[in-house]
Amino acid sequence: MLVFAFDRDWTVDVNPHPSRQAVPLGWVRELAHETEHAVYAIGNQDLAEEAAIPGVVDIVGMHPDDWDRWLGGKRPDGYYERFPERRERLALIEDLHPEADGYIVVDDLDLSDAAGWNHYHAWDFVPAAERGEIHPELPFVREPTTDGGYPTSAGIIPADAEHLDTWLKEQTGTPAYEIEYTDDGEERVDLCRDISVIRKTMSRAVEPVFRCQPAAPDEESFTVGITDIQQVSAVKPPTEAFLPATDDPAERAATLADLAADNPFSVEVSQVLALLDREDDTPQEAALAALRQVAAVRPRDCTPALPILRSLLAEGCTAPVDALAVLESIGGTDAADIAPLVEVITPYLTDDDDDVRRQAAGCMTKIATADPTDAVGAVSALATLLEDRVATHHAAHTLSVVAEADPTAVKPAVPALADAVTDESLDTGTRLSATAALGRVANHDPTIALDLVNEVAALLGADDPKLRNNATGLLWEISRLHADRVEPHLDTVAELLSADDNLTRVNASAVLARAAEDLPETARGHVAEVRPLLNDEHHLVRRNACWALGYLADEEALDVLRTVTVEDEDEEVRERAQWAVSRIEGVA
Repeated sequence: MLVFAFDRDWTVDVNPHPSRQAVPLGWVRELAHETEHAVYAIGNQDLAEEAAIPGVVDIVGMHPDDWDRWLGGKRPDGYYERFPERRERLALIEDLHPEADGYIVVDDLDLSDAAGWNHYHAWDFVPAAERGEIHPELPFVREPTTDGGYPTSAGIIPADAEHLDTWLKEQTGTPAYEIEYTDDGEERVDLCRDISVIRKTMSRAVEPVFRCQPAAPDEESFTVGITDIQQVSAVKPPTEAFLPATDDPAERAATLADLAADNPFSVEVSQVLALLDREDDTPQEAALAALRQVAAVRPRDCTPALPILRSLLAEGCTAPVDALAVLESIGGTDAADIAPLVEVITPYLTDDDDDVRRQAAGCMTKIATADPTDAVGAVSALATLLEDRVATHHAAHTLSVVAEADPTAVKPAVPALADAVTDESLDTGTRLSATAALGRVANHDPTIALDLVNEVAALLGADDPKLRNNATGLLWEISRLHADRVEPHLDTVAELLSADDNLTRVNASAVLARAAEDLPETARGHVAEVRPLLNDEHHLVRRNACWALGYLADEEALDVLRTVTVEDEDEEVRERAQWAVSRIEGVA
């Protein structure tokens, strides 16, 4: 007996991966109810109901003495106080079946480190199950039917052209096809890297025709009419089937690059790495081009390339754009995989080639998003990117992420960030990130933005609400210690007290509250705009209004403030209203 644990999302076809094969829900049900195997739902618990299999609560229920440890009581929202983590769920299942012949977990998360369990992604599990590799007696095992002797995961005897066309579109990730057809009465079988319908023939006036690209690189494409096609099978031949009969590394690398461009699922990563791990760099450029194509759709398969890429980048490779693109693809799946390479990536941020710099900046964004401290050493180079107007979006975003974790580290980039904020030719996203980075540094040290007040204030009228909000927030950071610097712009700030977006009103009311404390005579001119804020929908706006009215000793607001002390739903607002009432009454 085997034990199966299935995730749901991006695993089972009720919510499949957008570009990968999923496990049919019918398989899960059949395994659970028509075989001797044990089946559990360990991810999204909707699968427990959809497949009528035990879920996490059921699993814990089979360990009654540990209920409180794993779940506890139910909260009012229907959820439990605690919930075991993925690997803990697997351990609980294993405890229930200590004599099982094997344990299989199918999940889009990488659970290969779960002791005792064999982990599959759905797109690996389905073909493995069909080939009998999971268990030879599973109901889904298919007998290979191709004359070429290659393992097959699916096949079709097409009823018509539309039937075959639809089936081909569903075979995402198929390395190759074997087509059985007749040619002038002679039966033929050919291995193809791609088969596709010629669209203009999909009409009733002519017979639909399919174009077939042979696997061998030296063979020309050919066409076959739908009535001559007997069967098409999705197969997985070795990469050697696509390569020329030559030992020349450069020729093999060029062929792999072409193959990867046509069908990156046909390429075995090990074949590419063998061409990269050579003292002779002749095949390096083409091999990196192939690896880039593969990494774009199979990033996890390319992680074994990381040590070689580190060496190539450190020594100066022939195609750094492609090498860095591979790293960015891998980092998009798990940035922790490429974080150890940050020292060899950083120098490429100041490369002479702007395309190289852009690609390096993309890698740095991935790294910083996962762990900002890993990118601290690149701050100076990122600032240079902003100054040179290269990869500005990546540079500004990465600096804003780093500034949130370590604002002091980003101080050297303040001039470049300030210049980006005021450059109207830059896209809004870049300027948003630049203002966010400045705001985070200013939160730590407001003095860094003192000379930027007028430039930042000019953004208060920006059309983009996020940019306007960031500018208002930066003025608030400045006003915390230097309210006098924002005094000339209070009229513009006051206009934003009625802005549609909450955060702009929060920041604008905070600036007015600071001005009311340090510059009451100037701020008093806006008291009429502040009073209505006591009824604002956002509690921070109401709180700031209490601060401002208290500092301004506004007697006209006393009655409303007294009501707020009793009726406002937010405790902090009630407390601040009471403070304001006491202050106004004390002044009066």
